[in-house]
Parts: sequence; C-alpha cells; structure tokens
Amino acid sequence: MGSKSFVKLLRKIIREEVQTAVRQVLTEQKTNHKQVIEHGMNLSHVTENPMPNRPVAKKQFTKNSMLNDLLNETAATPVSQDMSDWSSMNFKAEMAEAFGQSAGPTQPLTATGINGETVNMNNEAVSATVNAMTKDYSALMKAIDKKKSKS
Repeated sequence: MGSKSFVKLLRKIIREEVQTAVRQVLTEQKTNHKQVIEHGMNLSHVTENPMPNRPVAKKQFTKNSMLNDLLNETAATPVSQDMSDWSSMNFKAEMAEAFGQSAGPTQPLTATGINGETVNMNNEAVSATVNAMTKDYSALMKAIDKKKSKS
C-alpha cells in the first residue's frame, strides 16, 4: 500500500468516526424547547418591569403636584454604584484642550462679557480674574486632601 492510498484511507476512517461522534453528542443534548421558551418569557417580564413594585412614601417637596411627582420619582430612583462616588471626578487644566478650551493663559476662555460687550484683556484686573478662574488648582487640592488625612 502506498503512502497516498494510506492517507486517503486514514482520512475516510477519521471522517466516519467524527461523524458518528458528532451525531452521538447531538442526540445526547436534546433541548427541552418548552423550558427555553418559558425562561425567555420570564426574562421578558423582568425587562418590562425592572423595578419591583414596592410602596414608597411620597414626600411633599413642593406645592406643584406635577413637580412633586417628578421629584418623588427621582428620589426613588436608586443611585448607580459608579455615580455614588464623586471623588473620582477631576478636571485638570491639561484636559482643557479635549473640551475645546485652551489651557494657556495667553488665550482667554471668552472675549465677551455677560451682556455681549467686548472685554479688554489688556486690563490687569480682568487678566488677573481670568487667570484665577482658569488656573490649575489640582496641586492645591491635593495638599488640602493630604492635610485632611493627617488630622
């Protein structure tokens, strides 16, 4: 027997064995379709009514009934885990460019005042105010936090 005929015979035997093994596994894994459908229906009920109906005492926040209803709904909404801790929220001057602002003191955030009038950036008081508002206070805040943790 030549090597080519041996390889063909070996492939044929392997193919037959794999087919019988696959058939056997498929017949063993019979799915109970009624259970699958029931499970899917139970999941659909969960998605339709995600919050269980539990009695919540309504508070009187305001005299306006519509606003009071909205405030009660908002107060009853659970806070997600990631939103309950605001300590991870930080903004540094280096991040200003990502928000379309310039972090440098040479380019102010605005060139117009609150009423639309132009602001003279050559005025030292205006310049000092703008610099104070756009200054990176992260090092100061870290020092305050460090001092708080020591005491």
